[in-house]
Amino acid sequence: MRTQKGRTAFRLFSLLLLLAAVTGFCTIPLFPSLVIRDTLSHKLMWSSKISDDTTFGIRWTHSIHRSLIEEQYRIQGGQIILAEMSFHDYGIGMENELSPGEELVISDGAFHIRHMNRVFPALHLFIGQVRANHTLLFAGKEIPLSSIDKPGAAITIQAEKRSILSKIGGY
Repeated sequence: MRTQKGRTAFRLFSLLLLLAAVTGFCTIPLFPSLVIRDTLSHKLMWSSKISDDTTFGIRWTHSIHRSLIEEQYRIQGGQIILAEMSFHDYGIGMENELSPGEELVISDGAFHIRHMNRVFPALHLFIGQVRANHTLLFAGKEIPLSSIDKPGAAITIQAEKRSILSKIGGY
């Protein structure tokens, strides 16, 4: 009788240990992702798998000049790096100084700041409510940020590693 109780206890312990190991594995952040979260609630609004050197862009219409601005970013070492910026009108709110190594080129009727290397742990912005039309340029797609969260919402864009459990649960 004791042997049977011992085996049952061992099997139960083994099962619990296996469940704990599987649960632990599922919570380890393994998958690099570009994520957009609502800044106030920290709720995940959008996510996509990335690798080092993944690139993406953000395009919007300037509220005063009413011309398009496009910023190109790359992910490197979990950081977001502003690599290039293009705009059509020079004035209020636009870059007015180049950092070392950056180059201002005028082509196709637009200003391009190239060779930028400005590092951000995350990007924080408010989705435009009137004319900004903020758009994420990712993997050949144009994704209006107003389709990800409501206009006027504060969002945070960052690179983070996500676990299997977070990918399934969406947090």
